[in-house]
Amino acid sequence: MNLLPPGRFLMPGDLAGSPAVTFAPLELPRGEEASAGSLWAMMAARYEAYRSNVVRPFFREHFARLDRQIVLADVLSAINSGPEALSDLEQTLSAITASFNTGRRTILSSIFKPRADKILFAATKADHLHHLQHDRLENILSRMVKRAAQRSELAGAKTDAIAIAAVRATREAVVTRGSEKLPAIVGTPLAGERIGNETFDGSRETAIFPGDLPELIEGENNAWKFRGLASSAHEESDFRFLKFRPPLVEAAAGAEPALPHIRLDRALQFLIGDRLQ
Repeated sequence: MNLLPPGRFLMPGDLAGSPAVTFAPLELPRGEEASAGSLWAMMAARYEAYRSNVVRPFFREHFARLDRQIVLADVLSAINSGPEALSDLEQTLSAITASFNTGRRTILSSIFKPRADKILFAATKADHLHHLQHDRLENILSRMVKRAAQRSELAGAKTDAIAIAAVRATREAVVTRGSEKLPAIVGTPLAGERIGNETFDGSRETAIFPGDLPELIEGENNAWKFRGLASSAHEESDFRFLKFRPPLVEAAAGAEPALPHIRLDRALQFLIGDRLQ
């Protein structure tokens, strides 16, 4: 699950043990007011303190100054976990973007109150799929952020959704199984990763066909229909998205080593291309 606020309850940091992260919602009977010194009044006071001392400073120091934003979404992990996790991620992305101050950038707004005039939604780990599946991954992400993107565009911001990999850990191949040819990826799974009864040791390279990404079933409350690891046995799930070890990179003579990537150039073009002209 991703949508689990308040965040500081899960990762309190320097607030560990503080009353600011020890409150809960309590409902009053209709038409009644809580008396001073009551448990309800104490919870309400702590909630207001949390908003004033934690939430507002965070937005003031971070989100309030952003004029471009990239939102990373681990869509493949959610698909691995099942339809419920994918729906939860969709709600999370919508809640996050509702926090942005979006709109068309003007001279006054850039000085007094910056607005995010470009928001890029990026599905990470595109290297865990064959490129033939990248369009479907982007379509899934676009469907998940549809409401958030529409809200931002109505305010005057531009949005896009792409599949990326900051570091490409695999390469592509075609695997023959009988008379069938499957588009596969080749890489070194991290130690402990497994498919069915096979567990990888972190040193052996292997070719994997992770499965085709799911499609949205229209007319059924727009539900996702597939079996993830959370709802079926490991060998019976529809997908097998593993974690891979980063590649070993050798530098050419007289040059710095360059890590392979997928569409970072497109991401940078969308976010800051207009600033480099």
